Amino acid sequence: MDILHYPAKDRRPEEVWTQETLDMAVSTVELWQQAAGSFGNLHLHSCWGVSSVLDKRYAGESSFMYPRLMHLFIDFYNRFGSKKWKRLASSLVLQLEYLQAENGGFIHSVNEFEPNFTTAGCPIHYFSPVLALYEYYEWEAGDPEIKELIPSMIDRHWQFILRSSWGVGNGRFHPLGHPGWCGVTNQDLTAIAACARHGQVFGDWSRYEQYGKPTLDYILSPACYYEKIGRFERGDGVNFTERMAYYVVILTQLKDIYACVKDERIPPVIDNVCAHLLDGTYQGGDGMTHIARGAQTDPEDENRILGWDTSSVAFDAYPGILLHLKEYLSRHPEAKQIKEKTEELRRTLAAYVFADGSIPTGFNPKNHLFPIVTKPNLSDWIPFLLSELGPNVREPKPVKLPPLHRTYLDMVWKQNGPLWAVEKDGVRLYGGYTRYVAGITHGPEEKPVFGSFDSLEEVSILEQVEGTP
Repeated sequence: MDILHYPAKDRRPEEVWTQETLDMAVSTVELWQQAAGSFGNLHLHSCWGVSSVLDKRYAGESSFMYPRLMHLFIDFYNRFGSKKWKRLASSLVLQLEYLQAENGGFIHSVNEFEPNFTTAGCPIHYFSPVLALYEYYEWEAGDPEIKELIPSMIDRHWQFILRSSWGVGNGRFHPLGHPGWCGVTNQDLTAIAACARHGQVFGDWSRYEQYGKPTLDYILSPACYYEKIGRFERGDGVNFTERMAYYVVILTQLKDIYACVKDERIPPVIDNVCAHLLDGTYQGGDGMTHIARGAQTDPEDENRILGWDTSSVAFDAYPGILLHLKEYLSRHPEAKQIKEKTEELRRTLAAYVFADGSIPTGFNPKNHLFPIVTKPNLSDWIPFLLSELGPNVREPKPVKLPPLHRTYLDMVWKQNGPLWAVEKDGVRLYGGYTRYVAGITHGPEEKPVFGSFDSLEEVSILEQVEGTP
């Protein structure tokens, strides 16, 4: 049995940005496939530290997954030409047709609070399915008969949005006193991006002009965008800037909006935000460079940062942050200090790549599960690996993931194929079977829906996470 320790401080990034790591990361996604167009997950939210899906026994799909899966499968088909990826992309559209409710919304639109069988949710999850539909509709290789389903699905969804979401606001500000959906910056940018994509795909710019652009005008105004510090007000609190993890969403949506509408205000904002992304870096207790959870701004002058919140780490946001920084540095190679900090963050990410190709979800002092779980990483981990491999990348092949145990403080993650378990102080808290949407067990006595937890004692790799950022 191999024993591995993390962080692996002396590891070079090129040792782990490999085809083997990519194959394992994609195999993990496929290990959680639960139907032709349905992929499960453990919906652990690194930024907020939410793991309630475990108590609800839910390990199924959620709407946020669809644009990321769609982009992945289309990208793989375009790169490698295997019909497998085309079938998977097509199956996602058919699954979304199934998930669309009579009122036009989509069920499973709440991510960390799943399962949800109503259409209640929030804009980022409301609009995620249609972003996937737009991408498929524009795809030259998409099935024409399946494409025929999409315009009516999008129109029904838009009528649902107008009834349920426009101007509604959030728990603190309800209704909104400015243009928007829920008023949370990253979420409303997702909605704006969908309006812009609609104009690009169908030539109908009315949704963007009436709803998207006025909201974008507000978000880019001094009321929401703090230019001096490259931060945005979140929108559902007071003196509360967006947390670090959400700048991946913000930058991605700003890029997509600009690609559709060519609003020249956007590129300088993207560059400014990127230039400040690493302002909150610090050396953690593990000796590695990390990014603070968020900025603490002056209530009297929110363009002034008083300190940084280092209470938790959304580790799974690091690949997306690094992708945006890579693009920024290609435009600004003179930014030496940012390049140095970027290299430090790359070494941090490399130091925590596990033996099955996964990375930690996060580090949260209230929940020791987040550093050790292996689950489909549908943030930017796979796109990051593709970017690092560049022209040398080969088509991902299914691989058998190693049976392993991974420890952190009082917790142990065990996995062997589709079976997994979480133990605390030697007692099983949860177990599961990845192929089954409700396959989570509770306590040491419950048996899995298929197989035996005894197989988890077969272990070839013991991993010990010892650092605490």
